[in-house]
Order: sequence, then C-alpha cells, then structure tokens
Amino acid sequence: MLLPGLVDGHTVLEHSDVRAIARPGPFHMWLRAVLGYTRGWDGERWMRSAHRGVQDALRHGVTTVVDSVVRGPAVPAAGRAGLRGHSLVQVMMVDITEHDAVLEAVRTSLSRPANGRTIGVAPHSPYTLGTGVLQALGALARELGRPLQIRAAESNAEIAAIRQGDGPLVDLATEAGLDVEWAPDGVGKGAVGYLDSLDLLAPGTSVVHGVWADLAEARMLARAGVPVVCCPRANAMLQVGEAPLERFAEAGTPLALGTGSAAAAGDADLLADAAAWARVARNRELVLWPSPSAGPISLEEAAVRLATVDGARALGLGDIAGVLEPGRPADMVGVAIDTTPGSVYRDLVERGPGRQVLTVLGGLRKSRRKDPDIPWPELEEWKDM
Repeated sequence: MLLPGLVDGHTVLEHSDVRAIARPGPFHMWLRAVLGYTRGWDGERWMRSAHRGVQDALRHGVTTVVDSVVRGPAVPAAGRAGLRGHSLVQVMMVDITEHDAVLEAVRTSLSRPANGRTIGVAPHSPYTLGTGVLQALGALARELGRPLQIRAAESNAEIAAIRQGDGPLVDLATEAGLDVEWAPDGVGKGAVGYLDSLDLLAPGTSVVHGVWADLAEARMLARAGVPVVCCPRANAMLQVGEAPLERFAEAGTPLALGTGSAAAAGDADLLADAAAWARVARNRELVLWPSPSAGPISLEEAAVRLATVDGARALGLGDIAGVLEPGRPADMVGVAIDTTPGSVYRDLVERGPGRQVLTVLGGLRKSRRKDPDIPWPELEEWKDM
C-alpha cells in the first residue's frame, strides 16, 4: 500500500535517545525524569540523539515534522535529511528575570538559516513559563510571521496549576526558582482559556494535546482556527486521559496527529498513533468523523487522513505535504499489508503500524526493507555527514 508521506504534527527529534524511560507513569514524574535524564548531555550526545530521531521518523514513513528543538542539532539533522515542515525553538523554565535575554536569544535563532525548514517558536507550556514571557514569545512569532506551538491542557495537574495555583507542577516551578505571574493563586481559567486571555490563539498557532479542554475551549480553538495536535499514545503512557474528541467534533476544531517525545511514545510510528486515535474516538462513543474536506467518514479513514492530508492542512502545510498528485513533492510511504479497496483504511489502522517498508522523500529513497517482519537494524551512531 502506497500513501502520502506521513505528517507528524508534534515531535521532539532530539529526545530519540530518551526512549529508555518510555513507560507508564504519572506525567509530573515523567517530566522530572526527562529533565534529569538529559541534564548531563553534551553537544555531541544531543546531536547523536537528533540524528537517530530523524532516522526513526524516516523508517516509519514520516516525511514532514513539526519539531520542538531543545538544544539545536535537530535543525541541521532534519534539513540534511530533507524532512519538510517546521523546527520550533523550545523555551522552557523561564520567568520574568530572564525575559529580555531569552527573547533576544530566540530572535537570533529565528534569523539563522535552516536548510529548507521554517524556524518558529515552541513555548513549552503555560506552567513552565512566566505570563509575560509567554506573551512576548507569541508576539515575536506574530511579528516575524513564524509558527507557534504550545503544549496545553495536557494533564489535570496542569489545570490545577493554572486554574488554582496548586499541585505537583507548581512544586516543579517553585523548585526551579521560577517567579511566574500565574502563581500562587492561579488565573481562574483552564489552560486553553488562559492562552486565549493572552491573545495567543491566532492563525499560525497550534496547541498540542488538549486533553483537558472543555467544550467552550474547543469552540475557542475552532473560532480561532487553531488546530489541536493529538498524541494519543503519549497521553496513554503518561496516564493523563483521552483527548475529548467528541467536543472537538462538535466544535469543528481542526486536528492533526503527533507522536510527541520518544521518551513517552517510544518511537516515531505515526500509524500507531492513528490506530490509537481511532480507539480513543470509539471510546468517546463516536461512530463517524466530520472531516473538513471529506465530510462524515469512518474513524479509520479519519485517522489516516489526520496523519496525511487533513493533518497537513490543519497545520498550514497543505501545500507541501499530505497528498499524492501530479506536481506535488514525491513523498511516499509503503506499508506491507494485505488489503482490499473496501477495507484499506481499516487494514492500515489495524495492521499497518510497524509494517512500513519504504519511505521516499522528494523522489529519493530514504529507507527500505524487504520484509516487514524482519526488524530494522539498530539505529546508527551519529557521524558528520
């Protein structure tokens, strides 16, 4: 089965080597583990991890990524490989005391060449940044016309932190010495409502997760044309709950799919996230999905479209990704399954994950194996290409 190269709406390519900690557990403990695991990494270790993240994406048929960049080497790694999409400068654990220096550093990063990729901004989340810093990053992205992506409403602990100013994520900010405006009393709003109050929900912005968005917030996102990037496998691993897909369907909120950090999902298999999304949709008692381009369709077809054409369009990447047709970039993934025209979407979702055998990017073969039942070789050590 050939289909368009997959569009991963939220990755952290530099976290590929953190996959060792991908196991079920509370979100706030996982976040501490990631920070601790990577604390001693030097530049070469970050580069090796980024290189393996790119390899893993290509093996799984991903040809377009919206990538949160923690340290920097993922930008040249993705560019050399020819991956399409955005590289977003991640900003995390910053308060008012570092506001000016960090904004200047981000502005400098946005001016650097990126080998065909668009450089944007990824404020990590409402609970890891001061209010003024978050607003300033949004204003900078708008000023320069760059994409902005924010993790929001990911966990109940986040809602407790932002709404009421308490819980384990407040403890994390306090231990880091952050002087953040939303603590200690909270802002009396959910995470998405908080972003809306800061004028951050606008074209060019995407929100990742949205697990704890209520219906009013789903409508806020829909009115603003802000897509939610769903990461169902990561959400399950971190025990934060299921995305409220019935609310997004009712509100008309645009959606895309993402794998997130390999430290949570374990790999870059976006087809596995498509399968997990369809399971969540069934769990939320949905029968059909209101695709913006195809009308009411099966959950399995919707999942495949979110990984390709509909996800690309939601993220503003519809001109360069998600479709196979004359005149488009020759980005393709081959999946080895037995199927029929009448069952192809169901078969892709139910049996396609892990059976990618061919990835073509811009007409060039980037990965290939003859037999999907034979594991890929170990990911190569990084070397200067």
